[in-house]
Formats: sequence, C-alpha cells, structure tokens
Amino acid sequence: LVSVPACCSARYNLALLACFGFFLLYALRVNLSVALVDMVEPNTSLAKNVTSNVCPEHSSTINVPRNTTGVKYSWDADTQGWILGSFFYGYIVTQIPGGYLASKIGGKLLLGFGIFGTSVFTLLTPLAANLGVGYLIAVRALEGLGEGVTFPAMHSIWSSWAPPLERSKLLSISYAGAQLGTVVSLPLSGLICYYMNWAYVFYIFGALGVLWWFFWMFFVSDTPETHRSISHAEREYILSSLKDQLSTQKSVPWRPMLESLPLWAIVVAHFSYNWTFYTLLTLLPTYMKEILRFDAQENGFLSALPYFGCWLCIILSGQIADYLREKQNFSTVCVRKCFTLIGMIGPAVFLVAAGFIGCNYALAVAFVTISTTLGGFCTSGYSINHLDIAPSYAGILLGITNSFATIPGMVGPVIAKNLTHNNTVGEWQMVFYIAASINLFGAIFFALFASGEVQDWAVSGYHLHRN
Repeated sequence: LVSVPACCSARYNLALLACFGFFLLYALRVNLSVALVDMVEPNTSLAKNVTSNVCPEHSSTINVPRNTTGVKYSWDADTQGWILGSFFYGYIVTQIPGGYLASKIGGKLLLGFGIFGTSVFTLLTPLAANLGVGYLIAVRALEGLGEGVTFPAMHSIWSSWAPPLERSKLLSISYAGAQLGTVVSLPLSGLICYYMNWAYVFYIFGALGVLWWFFWMFFVSDTPETHRSISHAEREYILSSLKDQLSTQKSVPWRPMLESLPLWAIVVAHFSYNWTFYTLLTLLPTYMKEILRFDAQENGFLSALPYFGCWLCIILSGQIADYLREKQNFSTVCVRKCFTLIGMIGPAVFLVAAGFIGCNYALAVAFVTISTTLGGFCTSGYSINHLDIAPSYAGILLGITNSFATIPGMVGPVIAKNLTHNNTVGEWQMVFYIAASINLFGAIFFALFASGEVQDWAVSGYHLHRN
C-alpha cells in the first residue's frame, strides 16, 4: 500500500472544506450567547446576583461610545435560559435519524443542507426576535435540527474517505474547525455588536454559511469513486485501504449494535466529556464575573483562549496519534485509550484546581485554559473510535453517542445554576467537583471496555458466521 501525498489531494481538500463548515456551524451556534447581552434591556438582564465579596473588583470599564441602534427586549433570566437552551432541543432530535439518513442518501447532501438550513434560520433570527420570543425559540430549535445531522453525516463521509492510518489526522482537521469557530466568533460577535449592532452578527455569519454551501456542493462527493478530479492513484489507495472494513448489507444490525460494549464505552466517555465542556462553555463567563469579579464580556480574547488551546491540541494530537499507530506500531485501541485518559483526567484535575486558587485571576484563566486544551486529546481518543469499531455504521453510532452527549448541554448548566444560588466559592467548587468526577468515571469506563477492532456485526457476512 503506497501512501499518496497529502498536498492538494482530494481527501485533504475534503478535510479543509469540512473544517470551514464546522467553523461556521459553531460560529452560528455561539453567536447568540454574545448577541443576547445586547438584545436585552440592561435592567432586566439579571436580577442583581449576590456577588460574593471574596474578590476585589478589578474590572476597568473604559467608556467607548458604542452603537446602540439595536432593538432591546425585556426578557427575564428564565426566558433567556429558554432561548439559549432551545437549540439543544432541536439538536438532540436529529442525531440518530441523521446517522441513518447519511447511510442511505450519503453525507454530502445531508451535511450541506444541514449547514445551509442553519444559515438561513440564522439570517431570520432578527426577524423572529421582533415577532416575539416564541418565534425566536422556534428558530433556534430549527437551527438545532439542522446542526444535529452534521456530525453523523461527516462521520459517514469519512467512513468512505479516510484510510484507517490517516483517520486521526483527517478527522481532527475537519472537527477542529468547531473549536476555531468558537475562538473567532466569540470576540468577533462582540466587536460586531459593539461597532454595528447585534442584528449584523446573524446577517454576517448566516451569509458566510450560504456562501460555503456553494463550494461544498461543487467540490465534494460522497465516495472516492464519484469524485470529479481525484487522481487514479489516490482513489485506489483509499479503496484498497478500506476493502475489508466496510459492510455491504443494506439493513442496519440494530440489536448487536446496541448490545455492543465498545459502543457503550464511547457513549459513557462522550457524555462525561460533554458534561465538563458544556458546563464551562455556558457558565465560565458567570464564574469570572461573579466570583473573580472580572467581566469576560469586556475581554472576548480571554474567553476565547481556552478554545484556541483546544484547537491547537486537536490538530497536534491527531498527527501524533497516527504517527504512533503507523510508525511506532502502537495498537489502535492503545492509542484511543491513552488519548482519552489524558483528554479527560487532565481537564478534571485542572478544573478542580481552578476552584482552589482564590482570587488569582491569571491562574484561574491559565487552569481553565489548560483544562480545555487537554480536552483536545479526546478527538483522537473516543471521538473517532466509532470509525474503528464499525466504519460502515459510523454515522449511526455517532448519532447514538451524540444523543446521549447532548443531555449534558440541556441539564448540566441547569444543575450548576441551581447549585450556585449564592455564588459562593464553595458552591462553585461543588460544580467543578461534579464535573471532574463525571469525567473521571467516563475515562475509566472507556479504558476498561473500549475496542480498536472492527466489530463482527459491522462487517458484511456477519449473519453467515452466526449460524
């Protein structure tokens, strides 16, 4: 098997286009949390929380004249919670159907229209907000429906495109776009709100999404066989590397799939990782503001720093993982388990530490950044393990694990909010403890039960061996 150079190859072009796609997906997902601050009348935004007086104020507010032409709405904290959460209610619905559909009609159309739909609804967001809060919640839930199919569809495309020994590299490039989207859109949305008005946050990112869609539809194909401009050598290289891994049977082996312990190992790891991830994503600004008395909104750069670290880590760990498997002959399962352990225990340790540093703001930012950065190892750990155990059904498997992993996005922040009524340091330590112990449990469970081999039920002819 002669490897085909990466530069300008069809599979790396696919990875780059996917990277931009996920960049836009996350930009479309997080822009609301920045814009919301500007959409709400200042006095209704939060009943003044009891800010703990543990730490001194050290927020230097510089009064720069800012654009205030955006419409303001009087939504209370509960309403805002519903607006922010509504996305996940749509998102969880389309995970498994998305994986199933991708295996039937191909991931290209599904991913393309998932992002296209999300972009169109984003363009309609200012209009929906004007019509009323119910419309806004509906539009956000519809965006969630659109985004729900994207990860399973991408996994499904890679099952036909990624040679086994390049899996970590190719998938980490495409999914790292998500972190980069968070990094760029947090500060950028802040600047757009500041200098233009909040409606433009939705217009600009929505328009970029529509533009991306044209490129995607033109340049991408579901399989190497149907690609317009792939070289003969690359097509042969990809097809021969996957020849024993794919199943030709049309029916999905649901029962053996759901009885498969390696699949549940991914479910548990995915759930645990997302618990910490979503808790931080939604509550970090609150912690910095209420406990450390530092306004993260003023400092979009510091809110984005952890995700920048994570992005770097995802790209590097993808390269390292494939190097270990190809050149050092490490087994796939060994690499997946080690990377998952680093990517889950590391964040747990630094998260707990972040609760104990008192008012040292620099250290708090450093610990949270290290915690989120180390999480990047998981992308080459449990995150692409679906493709190791069942390439043909990777989209469906990701749909299953991502459904479970969306639950923390819905309940994690709610539980954390309930635990921190008085905003004391002790209450926040509790939130960090819970997240860390869930992470620890997930890491151990995965290390015990994960597999790196294609499972029997995922290969064609599986039914023949049973009898």
